[in-house]
Amino acid sequence: MTQGLSPALAPTGRRRITKAQITATSNLTGRFDPVAPGRVLSAFKRAAPALGLSRRLVDLIDHLMGYTREADWRGEWAPIVWPSNAQLQDVLGLGLSRVKELIREALDAGLIVARDHGTGKRFGLRGEGGRIVTACGFDLSPLGERVSEFEAVAAEHEARKAEAKRLRAEISRVRYAILALADHGTEHALVGTDWAALAVEAKELAGKTRTSRDPATLVPILARLRVAHARAHEAVKTATVPVEKDPQGPENRPHITTTNHLPIVETIATAGSRPAAEESSSENRASRPANERAHATLKPSALRGFPATPDFILQIAPAFRGWVNSARPTWPEMIEAAFHVRSELKISQHAWGQACIVLGRMEATTAVAAIAAKHDAGLVRSPGGLLRRMVEAHEEGTLRLDRTLFGLADRTRPAPDRGDRAPRPRR
Repeated sequence: MTQGLSPALAPTGRRRITKAQITATSNLTGRFDPVAPGRVLSAFKRAAPALGLSRRLVDLIDHLMGYTREADWRGEWAPIVWPSNAQLQDVLGLGLSRVKELIREALDAGLIVARDHGTGKRFGLRGEGGRIVTACGFDLSPLGERVSEFEAVAAEHEARKAEAKRLRAEISRVRYAILALADHGTEHALVGTDWAALAVEAKELAGKTRTSRDPATLVPILARLRVAHARAHEAVKTATVPVEKDPQGPENRPHITTTNHLPIVETIATAGSRPAAEESSSENRASRPANERAHATLKPSALRGFPATPDFILQIAPAFRGWVNSARPTWPEMIEAAFHVRSELKISQHAWGQACIVLGRMEATTAVAAIAAKHDAGLVRSPGGLLRRMVEAHEEGTLRLDRTLFGLADRTRPAPDRGDRAPRPRR
């Protein structure tokens, strides 16, 4: 007995067995079906993060697997390896104490089983066909036996990661939408909501997700953001916006245009082929504000005779649907909706005001609808820049908005049923 130590702590040369090792290996039989070592190692590495295993421990198992051969994983005998601690120190770049700690971690985790000899040394001998005849070292059978467990754990872990990624992306999207509504509410001084506090709340909630990878943490955050977004959206939608005032001067008021609402197919049918340049009707021009009427008398309508209606705008630009309260909206409702849609497209109030003055309110609304449709199709990068170019083109007399509208109408028109066509006679 070593002097100064109790019998329980005196070194014996035998490897110490821990409760963790017994628990981890209690359900293992030491037998497994034939399996490719590459599958074993891949499944183990993918499951390691979910099992809470350290990077160093994964490196140890990776190195121990490298000592095995393909034949060791046929299930005919145990895949035992016998590297010395000195070899493990060299390959892992660690000290002896740290190597021993990693070996104990692997044993406690039930990843390997110690097959010790009375001498305490590790050795092995292979015979015919590479079969292990005798060996003393580390038995890697638990890895082969647990391969299905590793794959199931890895699949669940990867599914959770994918779900967390989706939730984080949705949180980012809702956060952006809330901040856009808060900017709109602040810009237009909408009352009834503390827009600054709403923006701070959205940023703080989204900020909590930067390091989280757990869907259980992200789901309630997303739910709170969605509630905040719904509240902000309703506040903006029901707020009284002074759109009846001209964006660039209080002396102008909105123009109410009486227009019959026709379905999109009827609209195109009544228009016939692509229209030539036509001026707005004298009735419409006479009812416009003075500054709009001045432009209208000098140049033809930007629509060039195209029979645009609120129904047509709703067909080509679904973004307007969220800002109207009726299935058959009037032009004043569409003009007010255009004010909100242009904000969503980040078109400045100044550009909108210029379009209303130069093109006319109905034509400006139709232009915004066309821009929204092209933006949804990914064809426009700068909606505000495009609206300004339209205004400039109209000033120059070169704007042909009707051609754009006919193109959008063609996209939304139902495809003809080719089965109804009679076959062409052969010559």
